[in-house]
Amino acid sequence: MQREEEKERDARVEPDLSDPGLNLYMRVYRYYKELIITGKLAPGARIASIRRCAKQLQLSRTTVETAYMLLAAEGYIVSRPQSGYYVTEFFSDKDRGGREPEAAKEDSARIRYDFASSRVDRDSFQFDLWRRYIKSALRQDERLLSYGEPQGERELREALCSYLERRRNVVCRPEQIVVGAGIQSLLHILCPMIRERERAAFYNFGFQQGRRIFEDFGFAAEDVRGARARGGLAKGSVCYVTPSQMTVWGEVMPMAERIALIREAFEKDILLVEDDYNSEFCYYSRQTPSLQGLAGGRNVVYLGTFSRLLLPSIRMSFMVLPAGLLPLYEERGRYYNQTASKTEQIALCQFIRDGRLENQLRKARKLYAAKAKRLREAIGAIFGDQARICPGEAGFLVLVEIKSGRSASGLARAAAAAGVAVRPVEREGALPGLLLSCASVSADCYEEALTALYEAVFCGSPDGGFSDTL
Repeated sequence: MQREEEKERDARVEPDLSDPGLNLYMRVYRYYKELIITGKLAPGARIASIRRCAKQLQLSRTTVETAYMLLAAEGYIVSRPQSGYYVTEFFSDKDRGGREPEAAKEDSARIRYDFASSRVDRDSFQFDLWRRYIKSALRQDERLLSYGEPQGERELREALCSYLERRRNVVCRPEQIVVGAGIQSLLHILCPMIRERERAAFYNFGFQQGRRIFEDFGFAAEDVRGARARGGLAKGSVCYVTPSQMTVWGEVMPMAERIALIREAFEKDILLVEDDYNSEFCYYSRQTPSLQGLAGGRNVVYLGTFSRLLLPSIRMSFMVLPAGLLPLYEERGRYYNQTASKTEQIALCQFIRDGRLENQLRKARKLYAAKAKRLREAIGAIFGDQARICPGEAGFLVLVEIKSGRSASGLARAAAAAGVAVRPVEREGALPGLLLSCASVSADCYEEALTALYEAVFCGSPDGGFSDTL
């Protein structure tokens, strides 16, 4: 008891709440995050309860609860029923310089089954076919002697217009499309054009790669839940949303919520940034129309990528700008160099025109649907009633809730020690979860990999070598 009191006393907060550029809940969130990352709050330390923290800081319980929810969503803390909030060990494996220690590198080298990877299945892509298109593009000698168009090759943008209209009901013209190597490169073009909006709310606040770019351009980033707690999204702000994958395990935004969000955007002049990644792989419901199409192209920037549909190494993404931003882009766009390979743009254009992209989609969907089904069956056979399977809408991923008494981060570490890489998921009021991607592990290895995972979770020492039982 004395040790717990010492831990909690060490975790009492005295954050600076005077920063006018941040919401109160974000100041509490950043304070705790800094303490955890720097090691001032050690793994296992108990932090103040929501009620006590609110009393100490003279804030509302809603403000403190929102900060704690963000910390839990990003894996910094974990809620233990009837006990409180504790710092996890998930971020303690890196040294203070941001480099992995040798032990962590050795653990990574021992991974035999990687369910946490963003790799795609080799059988999902026809390498020989793609090589033919690349070779065909390389024969266009004269065209390849010049730099690519800053906005993207005109023919590719025309092909994308046709494809997006058929597949995602996106309303656009070639002049509205900007091609780039990855979503981040496109956000670097977008953010300077909309900087006067000042605030950016994220449905998935854990999307650090995108959030950091907005913050670098001076935006005050916040979680949508925090904005809702204050009465709604700010007038004239930006809202970044991933409607085809709202959570890491693939929940899809319902139609009613999409309509309500569009209505709010119209009423408050909110610019919606629709990152529609993985929209092609929603298996368990009918494909929902894009926000951009539902809004008639107004007040929505649509982002898409071919990294998952083709290969992650083919860095080809695109952005559809609303008509209101086109004059700004025409003024600034010529100052940005094209980041995507001109050769690959030419190849992809013909790939789309020949119907190969839609054939590729059908092939990949069939493959991943079969692999996800086989993975679920293997989990059920090996874990039995010790686990609950929660298939997400995104067909690559399966969320498994484990009845073990450990935290999700503890389960992930035990799995890694046994050579199985998984992603931990903590959800309010739910059992600790592990997120498994069916893509990069061969289906023939599922049973062997899951047996190793089961033994790591249930057949090791009572505490598994970690002090993280719930």
